[in-house]
Amino acid sequence: MSPIFKSVMGSLVLLCAQVFAAPTEVEIFDKSTWPTLLSNHRQPAMIVFSSVSCTHCPGAIERLAARRAAKQSTTGLYVVLMDSEDDVTALGSPHHRLADRLFAFRGRAQSLQYAVNPAWRGMTPYIAYVDGKGGVRFVLGEPDDRALAVWLQGKK
Repeated sequence: MSPIFKSVMGSLVLLCAQVFAAPTEVEIFDKSTWPTLLSNHRQPAMIVFSSVSCTHCPGAIERLAARRAAKQSTTGLYVVLMDSEDDVTALGSPHHRLADRLFAFRGRAQSLQYAVNPAWRGMTPYIAYVDGKGGVRFVLGEPDDRALAVWLQGKK
């Protein structure tokens, strides 16, 4: 396949994902949300903790969405906004529209960080790979394509 064809197909896949899977509401994420997600979620998911000031977060979300689409995976993609005050703007952001679910944190940031992972210091993007069986792997920063491909391989 030519690089141009791959690029066009990738763009079409992302566009379709935006149209068909875009979240229609911003859900509240508080200290009780994380344990509920882990205990009630039986499907694998990639959860991106993001912030408005994070310059790498849009690219990280786009990369996760593109890799998921390329693998034809049904793995969930959730985005948690650490500091969003405006739900309408959040829903309209192109990279947020790639998510299956969009959350906005309500409460103290330090409480959320500690509830998710006591070792997390609040830097973003912070990605949680949830295997659907209670296991979680945390990654700080942009996802590594090779590691992501391996993780998605067994998560259709």
